[in-house]
Amino acid sequence: MAELDKDRIAAAALAIADRQGADGFTMRAVALALGVTPMALYHHVRDKAALVTLLVETSIRKHPLPPTTGNWQDDLLSMAQWMRQSMLNHPVVAQLRHAYNVWTPTMLQMTERWLSLWQQSALDFAEAVLAAKTSSMAITGLVKEEMIFYAMQHPDNEILAWLPNVRVMFNTVPDRDAQFELTVRSLIDGLHTRLMFNQNTSEQTKPIKQAEKLSTRQKQQGNTNAQSRAALKLRKNRES
Repeated sequence: MAELDKDRIAAAALAIADRQGADGFTMRAVALALGVTPMALYHHVRDKAALVTLLVETSIRKHPLPPTTGNWQDDLLSMAQWMRQSMLNHPVVAQLRHAYNVWTPTMLQMTERWLSLWQQSALDFAEAVLAAKTSSMAITGLVKEEMIFYAMQHPDNEILAWLPNVRVMFNTVPDRDAQFELTVRSLIDGLHTRLMFNQNTSEQTKPIKQAEKLSTRQKQQGNTNAQSRAALKLRKNRES
C-alpha cells in the first residue's frame, strides 16, 4: 500500500464528495477508500474541517485560474467562468465549505484578484469594492440557481399546455455557456455604467454642495454675530 500523504487523502476525499455528496462525506468513508482506519487518517488531518480545507484547496489546484489578459472586463468574465466550472464539476465542495466555514489562502487570493480587477475599471475605490462584492454574490447565486433548475424535474406537459409562455421557457434549451457569458457581461457592464454615472454626478455636484455648505456656515455665523450684538446692546441699555 502506498504511503498515506496529503495528496492521496485529498484525491480520495474529492472522489468521496463527488460520489456520495455532503451526507456521505465522512472521515470513516474517506479512510475506507484509502484502506486505512479512521484513527490513521486523524494522524494527517485533525478533524473534518481540516479535511474539508484540504478538499477545497485540492479542487482549486485541479483547475488553476487562467492568466490575466490586461482587459479587466474579460478577466472578470474569465474568473466567473472558472468559478462556474469549478462548482459544476464539484458541486458538493461549496456546500461543505459553507457548512464548515472554511477559508483558505488560495480562495482569499482569488478574492484579492477579483477586487484588483474592478480597481482597473476607473471606479473610485469605494465604488470598486461595492461592484466587486455585488457582482461576486450575484454570479455565485446565478450558478447555484442554474444547478438547481437543471437538476429539478420540470412540470408535466398537462400543466404546461395551459401556459404557453411558461411552456416555451421550459422547453427552450439554451446554450448554457453563452447564456452565462451574456448574463455576466451584462452584470459587469451594468454595474460599471451605473456606478460611473453616480461617480461622475457626484463630482459634478460637489462644487454646488460645497458652496451650499459655505453659505450655510456664513449664515450661521451671521446669525451668531447678530445675536451677540443684540445681547451686548441689551446689556448696555440695562446698565444705563
